[in-house]
Amino acid sequence: MVDWYFLSVILFFGIIAAIIYKDRKKIDISHKVIFMRRTKRFGDMIDWVAQLSPKFWKIVGTIGIIVCLYLMFNGLNLLVNLSSYVLSGYVDEPAFQLILPVPFVQSTTGPGFIGIPFWFWIITIAFILIPHEFFHGIMARADKVKLKSVGLVLFAIFPGAFVEPDEKQLSKKKLLTKLRVFAAGSFMNIMIAMVILSATQAFLWEPNVGTGVTIGEIIEGTAAERAGLKSGMMIEKINNIPMEIGYADYSYIMINTPDSMSEDITIYSASHLLSSRLLAYEAGDEIILTADGKDYNIILGENPDYEELPYLGVRNPDLNVENKDMFFSVFPLLAFIWLLSLAVATVNILPMYPLDGGLMLKAVTDKYLKKHSDLIVKIMSYGILLVLLFNFFGPVLLNL
Repeated sequence: MVDWYFLSVILFFGIIAAIIYKDRKKIDISHKVIFMRRTKRFGDMIDWVAQLSPKFWKIVGTIGIIVCLYLMFNGLNLLVNLSSYVLSGYVDEPAFQLILPVPFVQSTTGPGFIGIPFWFWIITIAFILIPHEFFHGIMARADKVKLKSVGLVLFAIFPGAFVEPDEKQLSKKKLLTKLRVFAAGSFMNIMIAMVILSATQAFLWEPNVGTGVTIGEIIEGTAAERAGLKSGMMIEKINNIPMEIGYADYSYIMINTPDSMSEDITIYSASHLLSSRLLAYEAGDEIILTADGKDYNIILGENPDYEELPYLGVRNPDLNVENKDMFFSVFPLLAFIWLLSLAVATVNILPMYPLDGGLMLKAVTDKYLKKHSDLIVKIMSYGILLVLLFNFFGPVLLNL
């Protein structure tokens, strides 16, 4: 049987190769795997947008600095917490995951990586890198910093864009200008993530995913059976709290679930929702469960696999969904975009040179601690790098 998805990936790279060959005189090749195509068109567009209202962009850029500093400290706090989890043995797999494209329609997971379908990956990369780089350029031009070059880049199989401000000119600008330019990319990624998450929740998720989960099966001899629950009933509330799952929760479940675009993803999501609600109780607790408009008084049993957890006895619950097709296309794609935009922004704004957060740190230390600037930046950069590596390899090494 012909795998059309795999063939489409091969065709994509064939077209890219043909474009590179045809345009080879205008493409700069570095280290044999980096292909850069500079163009004046993108630079003119960035300049036009920046000059619409430089004052407005400066205000936006200043807000971006504040947001990115907040994200920077949150990112550092996350690193510390993850490291403590690894050291305590609470985490037995890499705390960070590499996001890689796979040439088939289903996402997959493995030790240290999450594989997402190639075309979803390409679209996601475009939503992350192009606005990120262009906003660097807009902020630079709003503060009258020249752009040396603008264009598209292909690093091996990873497409992207680049904007190169004039570093000499930027170095002579005031600190606020530098921070605006350096924070711009991550700030744009955060804005894209928040807009996509909010818009999807309001306009796509809520009209399509209703309150409640449908019972798939009732396990014999359990609390659910004794209470009189039946397969096909809709669980609407537990102790008067509606059974609702938001798009953000679904997104986290989806990206960590193998075959997340299969029929089972709504079952995984409903199971997660039901389990998370029951975690608030212990075996022997009495709950009031509302199903099909009727209240059931249920005493929770003991989980046969984990004695400390409560057990209801419902298997394969499903979400209350109008159009399940959206779980195989729109919902996962938008989830990849907002989650990875936020992840890229968080990592990129860490005070680690040469990431944007590292450039922000260097700009501040150059201003106020000039003699020790390089040393401070090196210590922070290598320290964060070691923590990142520990979070990735630590769980494996500690379990040897």
